Amino acid sequence: MIAAKPSPVQPNFAFSEYDDITIGGQSFRYFQTRENGHMFVRAEGDGVPQIMTNAEISRYLSVGKFKCIPNRFQPEHLRRRTLPEGELLSLKDENAQKKAAMRLAVCRAAREFLDDASNTVCRTETSIKPYLRAIKFRAGEILDEIEPDKDSDTLPVPKKLGAKTVLDWERKERRFGLAGLYDRTSERGNRDRRMTADELMILGKVVGKYLNDQQPSQNFIFEEVQSAFLEENERRRASCEPEIICPSRETVRQAIRKLNPFDVTLTRKGREAANRKFAPVGMGLEIGRPMQRVEFDEWEVDAITLMAEGGLYHYLTDEEKKALGLDKKKARWWITVAICCATRCIVGLVVSRQPNSQSALRVIEMMMRDKGVWSDACGALTPWNQFGWPSVIVTDCASYNISSLVQARVSDLGITLQYCAAANPEAKGTIERVFGTFATQLMPRLSGRTFSNVVERGDYDSVKRAALNPEEFCSVLVRYIVDVYHRTPHRGLNGETPQDCWNRLVMKFGVQPPPDLGRRRLLFGHERERTVTRHGITILGIRYHSKVLAQFMTRAQERKVSIRWYSEDIGAIWAELNGRWFEIPAVFDRYQGVSAQEWVDAAAEIRAQNARNDEVNFAVVRKALDYIKSTNSAAMTRVGLIMEDWPEKRFDYEEDRLFVGFNVSETEPENPYDGHRDGWGTSLPTAGSASLNDTADVNQARTEESASGKFGSIQFPDHKHGTGADAADDGDDWTLEDE
Repeated sequence: MIAAKPSPVQPNFAFSEYDDITIGGQSFRYFQTRENGHMFVRAEGDGVPQIMTNAEISRYLSVGKFKCIPNRFQPEHLRRRTLPEGELLSLKDENAQKKAAMRLAVCRAAREFLDDASNTVCRTETSIKPYLRAIKFRAGEILDEIEPDKDSDTLPVPKKLGAKTVLDWERKERRFGLAGLYDRTSERGNRDRRMTADELMILGKVVGKYLNDQQPSQNFIFEEVQSAFLEENERRRASCEPEIICPSRETVRQAIRKLNPFDVTLTRKGREAANRKFAPVGMGLEIGRPMQRVEFDEWEVDAITLMAEGGLYHYLTDEEKKALGLDKKKARWWITVAICCATRCIVGLVVSRQPNSQSALRVIEMMMRDKGVWSDACGALTPWNQFGWPSVIVTDCASYNISSLVQARVSDLGITLQYCAAANPEAKGTIERVFGTFATQLMPRLSGRTFSNVVERGDYDSVKRAALNPEEFCSVLVRYIVDVYHRTPHRGLNGETPQDCWNRLVMKFGVQPPPDLGRRRLLFGHERERTVTRHGITILGIRYHSKVLAQFMTRAQERKVSIRWYSEDIGAIWAELNGRWFEIPAVFDRYQGVSAQEWVDAAAEIRAQNARNDEVNFAVVRKALDYIKSTNSAAMTRVGLIMEDWPEKRFDYEEDRLFVGFNVSETEPENPYDGHRDGWGTSLPTAGSASLNDTADVNQARTEESASGKFGSIQFPDHKHGTGADAADDGDDWTLEDE
């Protein structure tokens, strides 16, 4: 940075009436100097004179608001150091510089003879002509002295150098300085072919056909020009008019080259190619905080994977695989990736057979979650700890990204969602560059690579070379992102690795904490509609009940309610009761932290082992869940990266297939919480029933008589807001009731 601190001693500026002075963008001329400063008058028109002291001029100079070009308005014979029109000598091309250096050497050599008192040489042609050979020899020596390190590429002194030319160069150098030795001979002459107006009109009309998306060649245009001129000459011969001359191939080529390059690319290759080639690039985005701007997009991976029967796929039926798009033996996958633009860290990754709104929501959710569980399951050596609450999310205008579902959920999170224009990938260039990195750095290492086009693929058989199954493919992606990409120096970060950049910026700015589990259930849960019964709300064989739900049933005429069901954690749901939302927990705490896929797999295992029993003890359920977690936890976690859509059809199918006639006994031996739970949930009081305490005692007695074994009654935690008998019926306004 240039030092702008002024010197303690103020300078005393001097100006000339020929100086060109600009103050604050306006042109002035120097008038006179007074005690209190210098006076300047407007160069054109009338106006108030400007008086400035030396201190003021110094401050204006430091901020670039005062400009002075000395001797700008001098008479021509007094100018010394500038070319006409203010052109700078240093901006001349190399040939012009060499020519001026050669002429200056000739002038210096001639002046040595003119100034030598022993010679009788004067500034006349007859006097200097005998010394021309000596002048040329001396000029060559001077050129060697000026640039001794260079080879003999300096422009030599012309052999036919006349005395008049030497005197003319010496006079111009003496009068105008070095600027007088430059000429404009390179601009002489018109080398274009001289054509009549009729010839130019026909040529321009045919050459315009080059601007076509069919991309005609220059040879085709030349043939069209020949045909057009032949037709015109036939018409002229018939009407006894003089014929015109057809231009040559080189003339046509030069005419095509004079076309606007942007117009050529736009008309022949399309707007996207023209923007990619000619769009100006500015300073770019100024992003300084982690998660300040996050971009996400989808990419069809350049690799084919095997749909192998391994891991969790062992538990899926043919119908489930078809619903998930896993029924083919070999297929390609889509990955939805989110990246933090400030640190270049990948903060979200979802693998799906086809991108949709749920995959978009899932990757937004992953931005705000610690992804260490996935990196550990895949055996990564580096933590995947990059997460936070994003401020701005940028994506494209795909139908699933602009859906009302995505827009509403993102708006509820308080995140600004921006959509870049169609066919404008540079608007989210960070994520586009990541996909290019994946294609060039990761895909060549995988068998079954499809390449970006058939030309690059050649004879490579991608289908036969496919070797990875989906779980392995997820592990490869995570390991590459966490252990390779995040730890590789990034050119966009001035050689810093994304992981180091994230750690540095997080230490400086921090990140906003992500939403809690209850809010994630509400915002990212699947929308369903269920009927409230005396058993509560049952989803996939799991009962959800609470005191608020029981009170709602005693008063509500319509028992169908809207719910939000979160497949990542089925320990609780959200239900809309009389226009207000409440979080309803599962009857047993054992379902906390259990995903829907784990529960479906456990239920399938239980059903297979207890095919004859309609009722299964809850201890069996707990053991099955523990078995699934312990034996297949890593595989489940890796498959958690694969987008599992839960549409209504699959939801109904799972319930019909696994949970029709499947009941879980609410008997859990030696439950330490039995003595601390009240009697709500075993039956529901009516409007005319006794007091709440009496009803609880009656329900507890009836339950002990009807249940097999000791029964642990349901525990209903109190809500922070709206507790009491009218908690679910105290208004129609939409609010959140957290437990």
